[in-house]
Parts: sequence; structure tokens; C-alpha cells
Amino acid sequence: MYQQERMDEIMKILKKNHYVTVDYLVKEIKYSPASIRRDLTLLQKQGLITRSYGGVTYKDANISPFKFRQHSMKTAKNALAKKAASLVKNGDVVFLDGSSTTQYMGRFLIEKKGITVVTCNMLLADFLSEHGINTYCTGGKVVEYPGILGGDFALESLTKFYIDIAFFSSTAFNLKGQILSLGEGGVRNHRAFRNHSKQLVYLCGSDKFDTEGKFVSLTLNDIDYFISDQNIPEELKQNYKTTFICTK
Repeated sequence: MYQQERMDEIMKILKKNHYVTVDYLVKEIKYSPASIRRDLTLLQKQGLITRSYGGVTYKDANISPFKFRQHSMKTAKNALAKKAASLVKNGDVVFLDGSSTTQYMGRFLIEKKGITVVTCNMLLADFLSEHGINTYCTGGKVVEYPGILGGDFALESLTKFYIDIAFFSSTAFNLKGQILSLGEGGVRNHRAFRNHSKQLVYLCGSDKFDTEGKFVSLTLNDIDYFISDQNIPEELKQNYKTTFICTK
């Protein structure tokens, strides 16, 4: 297991438990205490955790910085993005939110013909436009470095488009079928995506499974497709009309 993979696993454990001991991480990840401590030192420098004597706490006031999320779980996010992009038809108007997972869709969407992409991710908009994709940026306030836009202005711009299919991710998903956000802004965003698109696709990495968020933004009844690298229980699937796709 590479260091980045260990760090991803540590963050997954912390998102679920909020506080754990170093000994617990050693047993769960099955690596030496010295390796785990090196990983924790790097995570602390990135501002993702707080360390105390013998333990570590997840800084859950905010989600992990975009630059960290962008480079974590690359293989899984790439698979999610490829499967998600396969749902886009030539000529579609597509919305992509500002999550690190949807950013991975860019390289697959440039193969599509005649599509229009609306996004609140300035880096993604720049990439797509460079490759000849008709691209609109929502505008609004920069809410996360290095170029994720949000706020009322960004949401208002969605009303100017007739979106065929929208893609988004979130902070967490629980096994009650609820899509969770850490803030009220996330709730407004997700409900706006639902209200202004014909089809809504939720990309859910395994790191978001059965973890906690403060607000319920949507439920499985509100989305058309659920794409994940982890299967969800059959009994949960049976309660919803959503189409479930697993990339594994």
C-alpha cells in the first residue's frame, strides 16, 4: 500500500469515527506505527487532522481541501467518472458540480459531440473549452480554492439553462438512503440541481459510505442514477426507483 492509499484509508476511518487512537489505526490498516505516524504528520501539515497524545481527531468543521480531495482515491474516481460520462449523449446540456469527483469527467466528455457543459469549477471549464467543448461557468463567489464557485449568483445562473443531465457528489451518504451535506449551502445546491435538470446523477465514492453529515440535502428518491465503487445492500435498493451502478 502506497502512502497516499494509507492516508486515504486514515481519512475514511476518521470521517466515520471522528476520533481514533494511533494503535487503532495500526491494527486497522496493518502498517507499522512509524509509517502511520509519518502519514499523520503529513495529514496534520495539510490541516486535515488534529493530533493529541496517542490519538487523532478529524477536523470536521469543513470538508477536506479541494487539492487534497482531487488527488485522493484517483483510481476509484476515474472509474466513477468514466461510467458517469457514458450516460451523456451527444448534444446534451450537462451540469457538473464543483466536486473533485466530477472534475475527473472532463477527459471523458471531450470525446462527446455537440454537448454543452455548465459548471461551477473554473479549472474544469478552462480544460473543456480548450478542447472545443461549448462551456459555461456559473459565475458567483469563489467559495473554495483554486476556483470553485458558489453562492446565490451561481445558483441563479442554473435557471438560465435547460439541463438534460446533472452530476454531483456530496460529503456523505448513509444507509437510510440520505445524501448528506455539512452545510446549508450544500442543501441549497443539491436541491437546485434536482429542480433544474431532467436527470440527476449522484457519484458516491466508498469513502462517503455510511459516514455523517449535518444536513439531509436529498434522498435516493430524488436522483435518477447512483454510481459508486461499492455495492449497497439489496434491501435498500428495493425501496427506491433509482438506477444503481457499481464500477467494481
